[in-house]
Amino acid sequence: MSRLALVLLLASGGAAAAEPSAWCDALFPVGDIAAVIGAERAAGIERRASGVVAEDAHRCSRLYSIGEDRFSDELVFMVSPARDAAGAVRTIESIARGDGGRRFGESRPEGLGAAAVHFRAPDPLASHRMEFNVSFALEDRVIELRYFNVDDGKQNKYIQASSELEAIARRIAERGLP
Repeated sequence: MSRLALVLLLASGGAAAAEPSAWCDALFPVGDIAAVIGAERAAGIERRASGVVAEDAHRCSRLYSIGEDRFSDELVFMVSPARDAAGAVRTIESIARGDGGRRFGESRPEGLGAAAVHFRAPDPLASHRMEFNVSFALEDRVIELRYFNVDDGKQNKYIQASSELEAIARRIAERGLP
């Protein structure tokens, strides 16, 4: 699925109504955000399944946000199965190579899963949106955390630095798959 198709599908509310799975809740509880940024900044954060894929013990596709505004700040959390652990690492290596886009602040965090990449990038479709991205391989899964910061003046900003997103990713990796 192209990035544009994914953005449009997410903006439409997903393919179908979806329920968050207990497996995905165990992998990434909302409390991880509060543990990193503090309870005050995390107040009001809710999670919901995006509906892009059905959540189960292999896949997660969900959004963490304050309020229901789909065009403002949100954290997108995706888990995708790979054929095996080596396949998950190959996927992360492919993400790290990128597409020649306008990324900056790229790093390869040590000790975060079997392979990891961390970068920031302006949204090519909206100049007022910035993406913080931390993706890593955990066993045979590809884990992606993508925080979209929107310069819209709303009081729903909770991730203020990409290092906070990396700290959340480390909590997930240290806990491991449920």
